[in-house]
Amino acid sequence: MEFLYQFLQQHGFGHPLHPPLTHMPIGLIGGACIFLLFAILFKRENFVSTARHCIVLALIFMFPATFLGFTDWQHFYSGAWLFPIKMKIIITAVLFVLLAALVIMEIKNIGGLMSRSFAYFLCLLSVIGLGYWGGSLVFPEKSLALSDELKAGEKLYTTHCGGCHPGGGNVINKALPVIGAPQLKSLGVFTKYNRDPLRPDGSKGVMPAFPKEKLSDEEMKLIYQYVTKGLTAKPAR
Repeated sequence: MEFLYQFLQQHGFGHPLHPPLTHMPIGLIGGACIFLLFAILFKRENFVSTARHCIVLALIFMFPATFLGFTDWQHFYSGAWLFPIKMKIIITAVLFVLLAALVIMEIKNIGGLMSRSFAYFLCLLSVIGLGYWGGSLVFPEKSLALSDELKAGEKLYTTHCGGCHPGGGNVINKALPVIGAPQLKSLGVFTKYNRDPLRPDGSKGVMPAFPKEKLSDEEMKLIYQYVTKGLTAKPAR
């Protein structure tokens, strides 16, 4: 998919592809819940049918939306396991199960209207959760308050990393910010790289090493947690 991102970038579109498509399943699930509510209030069977059709369409649109979410994650975040992304993956899996179960229930007419309404409500909660964690990737400063542990990591980051990487950016090479770096894939990968930072070809770069004498494993963990969960500023430009 990199060729597609490069093609779009060349034509002035550098935006992630996933967000625009998320409106389809979110809107359809929201609409399904509204129509089901009308069906219960006004006892109209045609509203039940409309809600059912919305759920089927929502399940269909979940596939391309999820696929583009994965490609955006690889392209823009280098597959880094940021906490909001972990939450989105979990909730997406739950939503797939709920939608598939609802479609089966509707096709085979399993359960009553009220029991199916509960499943609709769970789907609605799931898309709200997806919206929240998706928004936290774009507006992290609005969604995550720093705990004492993250504040400790922030202090260490400012002391040891902030000179070259203010706000998660990179003053030496702006194309390689901390935010979204592949070294954030796991704590182990992050620690190994910082202990002996090498370029992809195995050569030494300009970044200094941080042996245990400078940063203990616990301090490295605090920095990693801050970067992946609490770093709020945008990359330096």
